[in-house]
Amino acid sequence: MPLPLNEKRCHVCGQKSLRHVRRPFEYEVSHDGRRPVRIHIPDLEVIACTNHDCHPEHPDDTVIEDEQATWRITIETYRQLGLLTPEEIRSQRERLGLTQQELQELLGLGGNTLSRWENGRVYQSRSLDTLMRIVFGMSGALSYTRGLHHTRQVERAENRPKVQ
Repeated sequence: MPLPLNEKRCHVCGQKSLRHVRRPFEYEVSHDGRRPVRIHIPDLEVIACTNHDCHPEHPDDTVIEDEQATWRITIETYRQLGLLTPEEIRSQRERLGLTQQELQELLGLGGNTLSRWENGRVYQSRSLDTLMRIVFGMSGALSYTRGLHHTRQVERAENRPKVQ
């Protein structure tokens, strides 16, 4: 069983002074080949040394971003880039009654792309984000996309070399 936070020691000062604290967080992210965007979170909860006698080389040397902080950074990045969040993609797909595989095929995606989007491992491009918003939000867009997908399948089948 892991030690409770108040029993863990700071790796700089060696004291049991690690606590959850809220602090501002900023970083830059490049997405879709555009200029970097500065992501700002005014109140990110992280684990940090609260010992006033601790003097790390850099103030962030005693800051630990746990899973919760990392996920918040991920979600805020989606929001501040103007992208659908992983949960929004999943819930909209489920609302339409589609499996990951079905939506992936309709959008012309390969591999496990949709799974990576829904788990927050990869940011979708802005163009595919827009396409998903159209499919999720416009009546008739899903059936139109299904029709395009079917047409592509038929065309591929017709152009296959015949086995003799």
